[in-house]
Amino acid sequence: MHVKQLFKHWTYQVFAPGTLLRRKYEAFKSLLRHDAIALELIADLEELFYGEVLADRQRANWLAARLARSVKTMAGQLVEMNPTRYMALPEYFRKIDFYVRMALELEQPEVGPPYILSLEDAAALPRMAGGKAANLGRVLGVEGVPVPPGFVITANAFNYLVDYNELSEEIDSRLRQMVAGDRDLLAGLTAEMQELIMAAEVPEEIARGIRFAVSEIISGDDLIAVRSSALAEDGEISFAGQYASELNVRPNDVLEAYKRVLAGKYCPRAVSYRISNGLTDADTAMAVLVIPMVDADNAGVVYSRDPDCHGHDALGVYGVTGLGDGLVDGSVSPTKATLSRDRNPVLAEDCVPDEGGLPSEATLLELGRLAMKLEEAFGCPQDIEWAEEVTGKLYVLQARPLQLEREGAAEEHAPVAALPLAEGFERASAGVGCGEVYFAPSGPEIARIPDGAVVVTPTLKPSLLAFIGNMSGVIAETGSRASHFASVARESGVPVLVGKVDSRLETGQLVTVDGSTGTIYSGCVEAILTRGRQGNRVSERVLQQYEKVVPLTVKLNLTDPQGENFTPEGCRSMHDVVRFCHEKSVAEMFSLVDKKGRGMGSAKRLKTHLPLVMYLLDLGKGLFANAAEGKLVEPADIKSRPMWALWYGLSDSRVNWPKTLTHMDWEEFDRMAGGIFSFDSKLLASYGLISEDYLHLMIRFGYHFSVVDTICGSDDGANYINFRFKGGGAGFDQRLLRLEFIHGVLDRYGYETTTRGDMIDARISRIGENETRRLLARLGYLMAVTRLMDMRMEDEAQVAAEVERFLVDAERKDDETAV
Repeated sequence: MHVKQLFKHWTYQVFAPGTLLRRKYEAFKSLLRHDAIALELIADLEELFYGEVLADRQRANWLAARLARSVKTMAGQLVEMNPTRYMALPEYFRKIDFYVRMALELEQPEVGPPYILSLEDAAALPRMAGGKAANLGRVLGVEGVPVPPGFVITANAFNYLVDYNELSEEIDSRLRQMVAGDRDLLAGLTAEMQELIMAAEVPEEIARGIRFAVSEIISGDDLIAVRSSALAEDGEISFAGQYASELNVRPNDVLEAYKRVLAGKYCPRAVSYRISNGLTDADTAMAVLVIPMVDADNAGVVYSRDPDCHGHDALGVYGVTGLGDGLVDGSVSPTKATLSRDRNPVLAEDCVPDEGGLPSEATLLELGRLAMKLEEAFGCPQDIEWAEEVTGKLYVLQARPLQLEREGAAEEHAPVAALPLAEGFERASAGVGCGEVYFAPSGPEIARIPDGAVVVTPTLKPSLLAFIGNMSGVIAETGSRASHFASVARESGVPVLVGKVDSRLETGQLVTVDGSTGTIYSGCVEAILTRGRQGNRVSERVLQQYEKVVPLTVKLNLTDPQGENFTPEGCRSMHDVVRFCHEKSVAEMFSLVDKKGRGMGSAKRLKTHLPLVMYLLDLGKGLFANAAEGKLVEPADIKSRPMWALWYGLSDSRVNWPKTLTHMDWEEFDRMAGGIFSFDSKLLASYGLISEDYLHLMIRFGYHFSVVDTICGSDDGANYINFRFKGGGAGFDQRLLRLEFIHGVLDRYGYETTTRGDMIDARISRIGENETRRLLARLGYLMAVTRLMDMRMEDEAQVAAEVERFLVDAERKDDETAV
């Protein structure tokens, strides 16, 4: 293939140079199209890899695959432009692509038996039984701890059900679209996946095993509980309240209940929680725990080291009358008993047994002994779910590692000068937050919780968990730290207070919530907020899952086009190949035309007083006829309507273009990034492809570049301006301030803009010719005044002032003359 391609190239070069020129130009246009696509995909991947956007792992794989296709095309088109120079490039791309696919490869799910496990066997097989069931199996192995009989439907069974019903591609196609912050999209996609699971058929091999196992743990028509036990559940990450459990299930309904629990894996809050903790869909394959229903007189939870006590030096028992589901979903406030953390605990003096859901003193003491025994057995504090039957028999239904507050979150703090707006609240989750008060409604309206709000809610319902990333704090009238919501809030560092909310809080009021002291303050109290800032970080798991693929995809190593490593062999990432292809294709276009000038015409250097090295390649009617001779053209030779309009703004006399730049080592700057004051290098110059109504211009200003792509003609429907700005020589924060300035200006002119990292894209279309020319002139002026703006940007107030100043100056120029 290589020899054939080389022979074709040499044949065209000798016998049909005009055809070769057209092929090179078409290849160049295709390469530029895919260059734009690749840069978009790199920006999208950077948002995922650096935690700016939280999305399912399938999305990263999908974006990486699309990037590979575009980069492959770019490499192929560069070879098409000059196979003698770049024939080796596709091979280096293939090597990089292989390692990318290896780094992103997901574990293939196990679909073989066993599909049913006894509770005893589950203890040693957490990768089949899931966290909840494996933990309960371990509890069963601790002497003297009462556990109901039960069995586990393994994660392998879930995987087999998906495979048996050919649902893998259906599920993956939806997972790749998922972004945790897009509530409406998440709700729609998860609903579709739940429908797929509910419509699926349980394979007979699994169904038969379930029916037999049910008959082994109950008598007759006794009711059962069908509970979630996902692989990652109840471990280092609790998944408290994320998944569904089915209670009071009749034996004949067990298969439908089983499917409902499986479908609960794809409820919005569970998917959002999983993504936010850097777990893949396979990491949370759903096993299911089945146990007999307990006819509970009292139920609740035990914390062997109660987080609600300063110093965590007490044991806490929380109880309600009847089943404990109202306690853990936050709809019922429990009664609490405090015990000492001894091998044989004793009750606190103010504890009153048999009050409001608490069992007898003997049962409380027994719960304390069991809790300390389990903490000793498992080596860490335990969060234990218990129930006492009407017969007085006590059961442990669940045990998991206790999610304690983040280190330092509940420390005693020095008093602050601000006066409390309200205080004395129960502290369900520590941390601090500031935001505007939002009274959360019930039902579908709950999805409208604004970003950064302090949410006031009647109860701590699990439905709120889907939006916990949007909350700065939560104030609930009922609930407790024993609720699932409070457990997840502690992991996320979101403060949660419980207590009566009076009329002092109003919608839109700015308040600070201090979860460490149970206090609400008016306004944002900086002294309090400073304590909590270190806790609001992206989960390390989110970043760790992409550690191996970042150097292979988005990292740019080829920073110097004149460096020795700027070769196909020097490409270490997809981004390197994109940069290499773009730079070398531009170089190829500068040597496009032969000595006889046949084809499109040679690139000509623009003679200008501005300190720019710019070459223009006329694609047809872009220059006046008298500019055909010579290697230099002047601005007066430009016939291209869009190029002339942009140049008019770029060369505005009000812009100071110094002949020397003294703010940094510009010699090294020019060598590395080029395009300004680098008069001896076409490779590092700015370039423009022009025709009568078309312009593609790439201007390099040191460490940043701007790209303008536009049509400006008589057809209003075809006119558009696309603009991209990326990079800079200042710190990242200063570059972002400059982007904020550019966004502010372009937004006022009617552009649609998107920003990712230090890159902004803007587009406006379907506008008249005169308006297009006016906007291009202003865009040129904007490019001129912003070229070093990042070096002097300090804060957002300065940005706002600079936007207004620019708009006034631009309007004044319009008043003085018209383009």
